[in-house]
Amino acid sequence: MKANFVKYYLPVFVVALTMIFPIILLNYNSNEFLDMIIGLSAVLIFITLLVGTFNFKFGDKIKAKTQNKSLNKDLFQQFIYKGFDNNGVSIFGYIDKYSVTISDEQDSQPRKWLKIVILFNPKQENQFIPRYVFNKLYDDGKRNYYWSSNCLTIEKVYGFKTPKYASVREIIKEAINILKNNNISPIKAEDWNLSLEESVKHYNQTISL
Repeated sequence: MKANFVKYYLPVFVVALTMIFPIILLNYNSNEFLDMIIGLSAVLIFITLLVGTFNFKFGDKIKAKTQNKSLNKDLFQQFIYKGFDNNGVSIFGYIDKYSVTISDEQDSQPRKWLKIVILFNPKQENQFIPRYVFNKLYDDGKRNYYWSSNCLTIEKVYGFKTPKYASVREIIKEAINILKNNNISPIKAEDWNLSLEESVKHYNQTISL
């Protein structure tokens, strides 16, 4: 229930509140300020419930359809031409033996970005990658890098024009070079799936320490 609220209703609430807040500021000294607050609160709740429920029921289907359509863009078609597979909502392939998934994302603000996920082996010499390595990567990494114990997620925000193939490939190559420089090796997708449970368990244990 909480997860559904955060995913479907909270973004709508934040956007609606952002739109209503200036009205509150402009009428702060109004004699009917309290009535206005009550009325706007009711509107805020109504919009949140209406749009949030719509997102809950249809949002994922609309997102999947939009993502599928976006794969016809030149960027994705060039990756597919280079050997990437189209799974309907994203493309998947290997660059320098690293497993890479690219998808087109958009939220309700609306904000558009490319989501690039690079899988890697969570172990070095049969031991899980030490925590200090990730601390260093966090400190040295870029603001749009999101590290976990077995993958790197990159968010490339863009405006009206989808980034070019060459620039996206360069982003991926730069990230892979960071992995290589830290002795973090590639892993096949099927082997990564087999190691996922053990990797997450180890990561949660280190976080609790």
